[in-house]
Amino acid sequence: MELLAEDPTYLAGGLGLLGAIFLIVLKVTQQGRYLIRALIALGLAAIVLLVEWYWVTDNERIEQVVENLRRAVAASDSAAVFAQLTPEVEYSQSGQTLSGAAVRKFIGDQLSRAEFDFVRITQLETNAGRQSGRGSAVFRVVTSGSYQTDFGRFNFGSNTLDFSLGFQQTKPGVWLVDRISLTRPPREMPSPGGTAIPKESRPTFEFRRPRFPTGRKDRVPRKRFSIPVPEESPKSIEAPPKTDVLPNLDRYDRLR
Repeated sequence: MELLAEDPTYLAGGLGLLGAIFLIVLKVTQQGRYLIRALIALGLAAIVLLVEWYWVTDNERIEQVVENLRRAVAASDSAAVFAQLTPEVEYSQSGQTLSGAAVRKFIGDQLSRAEFDFVRITQLETNAGRQSGRGSAVFRVVTSGSYQTDFGRFNFGSNTLDFSLGFQQTKPGVWLVDRISLTRPPREMPSPGGTAIPKESRPTFEFRRPRFPTGRKDRVPRKRFSIPVPEESPKSIEAPPKTDVLPNLDRYDRLR
């Protein structure tokens, strides 16, 4: 019966299809027995849908808790998130673990800094143990929004996070989260041990010399550097003595 309430799609769909076939045969053969069979098949399909509607299983209750968390996170409502957690909830990320009040403080601080454009949950798988009172949920979150850091607010595109939640049945029909494991955090997501600074928000410094159009009076002159000149001036270099080349020319003429 519980399996029927979990996913009655195939059974209800099969009974509805069988009832439609009987109605088609009734129209062709004009035999009343096919009308009775069609009514029985459609009636059983309606009963299956009513059972699924009124019978809420533990897996569906866990799925509802996950959906409540999604809505609370999308609205940055920390109080609504805390309502789905046990007093001694544990949070683990990148090998670091928090518990109890430290988890609430960390979640409240992160939600106060974040604004989400959308939060979607995919690949949700739940498991509930009626005898042990323990359950689990594994799913993937796709989100986009902005985050306030000490250096300013930056926008982040579509990010993917993988979560694994542990559940505890506190009383019949009530399931709360007692373990939060972020198995696949984004690279720049803050961890419980400290706040990561996204690359987009890290300040960069670049020095540029001011430039002004030529011909303006307010132009800043460039600073010129000069080599210091020693106090004592260098000694003057004496010119070589002049030689008289004319006697040599006369001698050359006589020899020729």
